[in-house]
Amino acid sequence: MTRTVEAPNQDVDQLTAAALSQLTGTTVLNCLGKQPGPSSLPGDLAHIIDLPEGVRDDFWTVLEPNLGAINTPHSNAIVGEYCTKHEIAPRALTPVLGACRFLILRGVENNTPPDLLEEDIKQLLASDDAQEQDIEKALALIIPLYEQAAPQLRMDAVYEALIDHGKVVNDVKWRVDHISHANTGEAINMPVTILTLRYSEGDSKGQMTFQLLPDELKKLQQACEQALR
Repeated sequence: MTRTVEAPNQDVDQLTAAALSQLTGTTVLNCLGKQPGPSSLPGDLAHIIDLPEGVRDDFWTVLEPNLGAINTPHSNAIVGEYCTKHEIAPRALTPVLGACRFLILRGVENNTPPDLLEEDIKQLLASDDAQEQDIEKALALIIPLYEQAAPQLRMDAVYEALIDHGKVVNDVKWRVDHISHANTGEAINMPVTILTLRYSEGDSKGQMTFQLLPDELKKLQQACEQALR
């Protein structure tokens, strides 16, 4: 359980977490809005120092599936296969996995820039008496993974915020057909665009298909161009 930290006679918004930590004597983190993290976090994160190089090099393959729901049959199977592949015990991996997951998700949630998350990691590892070279190794692993994960996690959060309030388009398919004749017997010779929008709504998925003649397709193009400005 975390507690709120107040800086005496200082504007907290003007201080980084490291500066606020020095001022208050309590380690606070940028990714938590300058509040303390779980007491187990420094020790869990420090296990990253003991991971073999091969495990660190391949870490994204086990971290990425665990940035969503955890302890599912799928995520547990991935962790098990990863530990078997690298010949390590799960207890050597899971603390690091949990710590990295926590830092990355909270960092994205609070829109923390990479350099401030780097400051958080330095503080956490320094509080566990890690050596400078080990801290640099940890940063070299975690910060690129944070930068890799953040865009998709932010997009997932946007979809999550929208999906309970209506249909959210998540894919677009199209093709162009050519109508030469209709049952009236008249020659038409007109291209028509078949546009299918696939969407999610709550827990369900669906799709809607539209036929657009050239004039309407141009209007749609203009609307898209204006919306993207």
